[in-house]
Amino acid sequence: MSTPYGGDLEFRVQRIDRSVDDMESDVRGLRDELEEQTSGLNSRLDSAEYDLRQRRSEIEELEERADTIDSDIAELRTTIEDLGQRVAWLERRVRTAAGGSAVDLDATTPEIDQLVKKAAAGRAAEAQLLPAADRARHSHTLRLFNETATTLEETRAAVLAAAATLATAAHGSARFAEATTAYRTASTKLRTTTAQIGRQQSAAAAARSALNRDDSLDQTLAEAADAGQTARRRLAAIARARISTAVAGTDLLPVWFSTALGPMPPRDDTEAWLDAATKALVYRLLYGVRDEALALGSIPAQATTSQRADHQDAAQSLRR
Repeated sequence: MSTPYGGDLEFRVQRIDRSVDDMESDVRGLRDELEEQTSGLNSRLDSAEYDLRQRRSEIEELEERADTIDSDIAELRTTIEDLGQRVAWLERRVRTAAGGSAVDLDATTPEIDQLVKKAAAGRAAEAQLLPAADRARHSHTLRLFNETATTLEETRAAVLAAAATLATAAHGSARFAEATTAYRTASTKLRTTTAQIGRQQSAAAAARSALNRDDSLDQTLAEAADAGQTARRRLAAIARARISTAVAGTDLLPVWFSTALGPMPPRDDTEAWLDAATKALVYRLLYGVRDEALALGSIPAQATTSQRADHQDAAQSLRR
């Protein structure tokens, strides 16, 4: 059965269907456009990432080449320095063959002889005096012993005071209770401190004996030790100036010097090189070393402890 509105309703439904179809078509179009733009964006991102990787790879390659160049430069510098030393060595040989003589760095003077004597006397005086570290250690031992002794006297006084209170206070009173606690605490501390001072007594006696002996030594020993240190500093200044003059001049350097330190100062760390050369020459002057090939010579079997220490110090400087 049809109604007067049937045709109109059907028309309206058809129009709505067409509108829906048009909207779906628009949505599909927008979706296709979005996918196309997304695809293009992804492609551009992929291209950008690829370019970025390429640039990073190029940078890493440049850095590797820079490291290689730095290594080559360092190797070239070392080679040049080696060649320079070889040329200097050859020059020395040629000049030696032509009658040239090396500068005598070991030459002594009246001043150097006096300085060597003062330095030796200073070392002998130092050997009789307590080293500063030992003196400080003995002083610390005595200080601990005296602190323990003071604590022991204070603890004994506390025990006696508490005992006196216990003898006069009424049993069971607060004063008696306080004295009882004080007596027990002081008695325990007295036993502990007595045992402690017993352990410290022997070391304290040895420390006191060593300090007393050191204090009783003639004041001239301390003066001689100070004079010896001053003499060594002056000797080092003379050696340093002598080496600087020889290196800056045109005279040949001794074989022992060139063997241990090379024919010329290095471009880098020249100060350390000069310090090592100075220590070597000071050692030679102090101990009369005249070995032409070895900078420090051979240390004699009868060498003193001081000489062995100086030899080790100079040898370490030459190895750096």
